[in-house]
Amino acid sequence: MLAEFPADLHIHTCLSPCADDDMVPINILNMAKLMGTKILGVCDHNSAKNAKSMLETAKDYDILVIPGIEVQSAEEVHMLCFFENLDEVLEWQEYVYCCLPQIENKPRYFGHQWIVDGQGNILGEENRMLLTSTSLTVEEISEKVSKLNGLLIPAHVDRKHYSIVSQLGFIPEKLKIDAVEFSRAISEADFRKSFHGINKYTLITSSDAHSLKEMVYQKTFFYIESLEYSEIAMAFRGLEGRNVFIKE
Repeated sequence: MLAEFPADLHIHTCLSPCADDDMVPINILNMAKLMGTKILGVCDHNSAKNAKSMLETAKDYDILVIPGIEVQSAEEVHMLCFFENLDEVLEWQEYVYCCLPQIENKPRYFGHQWIVDGQGNILGEENRMLLTSTSLTVEEISEKVSKLNGLLIPAHVDRKHYSIVSQLGFIPEKLKIDAVEFSRAISEADFRKSFHGINKYTLITSSDAHSLKEMVYQKTFFYIESLEYSEIAMAFRGLEGRNVFIKE
């Protein structure tokens, strides 16, 4: 039987230098449980080094965690890239890392990039700077994610910086994307009015949470049969009664 499941597909952990240090797996999952959120997309900047701890900790919750990475393209476009399991997202991470410049992070200026276990204990720190562009174009990201059977979503398309529209001026027709995300700064109605041609895409809106309090933003719902990655993919494509909708 199909049912509604609340989702937030844009969550950062403390691996992202711009996120709060308390954005650790157990806190994120407890906040999601408190909010009734059933589907979480965890996508740190250019890395998935906290994906394992998120997935392992989520086994004790009735919450689907979809591991991903928010990749910054060569054009400075943010793209949400999601995968079914840990092996696939780590394969994608390896590819992304090969395309990142060899620049060391400076925590004093940009923030720490903590790698943690499920309880938030620090296991290490990513020294490579994550808040930077890869050498991958949006077309290259699209092709590679598709080959890995991933899901691709241009992030916060309405924003004036780091969005596909702000950087390119449009969404290229040949991109293999599954949905388009707009930020919490705009309503769905205003977004549809402001962006020509957007109605042909499946739309989501997300918190882009860098702190626990930002996770209270909850408007995207999946109408699916169960909490499985395959159901998410079917909903994006509107298959067999599955779909995605937004409640304002």
